[in-house]
Amino acid sequence: LLMAVTNLTKSVVVNRLLYNGGRILTYAMLGSLFSGAGSFLPIGPYQSLLSLLFGAAIIVVAFFRIGHTRIPFLFQAVNVLTTFLKEKFAFLLTRKTFAAVFMMGMLNGFLPCGMTLIALSYCLLLAGPVDGFNFMLFFGIGTLPVMLGFAPIISVAIKRFNLSLQKATTVMMLCSGVILVARVF
Repeated sequence: LLMAVTNLTKSVVVNRLLYNGGRILTYAMLGSLFSGAGSFLPIGPYQSLLSLLFGAAIIVVAFFRIGHTRIPFLFQAVNVLTTFLKEKFAFLLTRKTFAAVFMMGMLNGFLPCGMTLIALSYCLLLAGPVDGFNFMLFFGIGTLPVMLGFAPIISVAIKRFNLSLQKATTVMMLCSGVILVARVF
């Protein structure tokens, strides 16, 4: 998505910054929403149990990906969300303006991503909306080097070494699940 969006206008650098600015703003707003909801729920005492459940769920989903099996209810929900976002992306891609690039970045923030979901689950444990906003703001800023610099490198590496992006993300999902389970012990 990032590589497609950066070529919309002559200013690749501005497009990348606007796109990522929109993505980071969405992350921050979601962080505020999740931590606000978490402040009303007594989650603290159940943190270990939740970490174990989230970790196990991520591991199960990763194994389903390895076996190319779909989890019916999860697949349908993700499919509805991604179809909606694809339609909005297609509409905005025709606009070729800086505002459209920023809006596409904001939409990108809603795409299902394992690492973002893990960060948002942490927001449930924070004291309030401001803490969640700040946490996800810095989470998004922390992803900037990868989104700005490594995206072209990863693309070249995938083509040159015939790597599978799906296999790499599945391995990262397994590692994330194992870390969440291991932190309980």
